[in-house]
Amino acid sequence: MAFTPYHNILGATARETELVAIGDLPRGGIKSIQLTNIHSSAAAAISLYLYKDSTDTTSDETYYFMKAYALAAKTYLILDNIYLLNFDNSTYSLHIETGGSDTVDVMIRK
Repeated sequence: MAFTPYHNILGATARETELVAIGDLPRGGIKSIQLTNIHSSAAAAISLYLYKDSTDTTSDETYYFMKAYALAAKTYLILDNIYLLNFDNSTYSLHIETGGSDTVDVMIRK
């Protein structure tokens, strides 16, 4: 998958919403991630995490930046800690999950 800096996340999502695939960027390639709840009246439940698939399903690895974070309606959150975003993209992919009818825009700056 080629790197895509902009994503529109609509409704309930699961692991198939991959923001950055393995090998898309060099280590330290992400400078910031902006998550924007564009819903007009409800908070969005957002989980953002690193994922490493394994051939043995009992050893899949998931590491959360945030789990079910409630982002208020019409607001945004910027993650720009270079130490946090400096993950090994040759091993881990970046994923997002949202709940229900949440509508979230994601912008990734490299």
